[in-house]
Amino acid sequence: MLGYLMPSLLRAGALDEDIIRTESVLSIKFNQELKDLYTHADGIDIPDDVPCGKTGLLPIHNFLSLANALEYSKPFDEIGIEDFFIPWGAEKGPGPRLFPFLDDGAGNCYWVDLNDNDRNGQIFWTNTYGSSPDYKYDSLTSFFETLDCAYNQGMLWLDEEGYLTMDYEQFDDLRKKKNHLILGN
Repeated sequence: MLGYLMPSLLRAGALDEDIIRTESVLSIKFNQELKDLYTHADGIDIPDDVPCGKTGLLPIHNFLSLANALEYSKPFDEIGIEDFFIPWGAEKGPGPRLFPFLDDGAGNCYWVDLNDNDRNGQIFWTNTYGSSPDYKYDSLTSFFETLDCAYNQGMLWLDEEGYLTMDYEQFDDLRKKKNHLILGN
């Protein structure tokens, strides 16, 4: 609807065996939403000559393929993700089973919590903005519904150079209204 490049970059859906291999490598089990997402599209292919501001679902946040998610996860396997991302004021981190699906290449990432607890399926956000890492969405469905609503309400648009931009304050207000998280704000 915006004439934005990103939809044309979507990869074909992942095969069941690709998902099973990813689960095995990361010692996780995809929930149904995550399986549905990756069988629909296995991330995006980013041409070398296209700036990231023209490829994200959110400004500069790219949808990771299974292979890219595995690469992104490698350093966290060594340091222990559960101890690395602790929300401010919390006693512990989210747990070891997080799956990265949306990343900006500079440390800002959205993860699906796949731990066997009451946070399973919620979306955890880590960032380099000096904000606390925290839960931001109830589920992938909630994430995409919020994104869809924001696009339809004109909160995201293309600037004069074709880069995706957004009204961050309005978007955050919308996100808070659509999600009912315990810790997330």
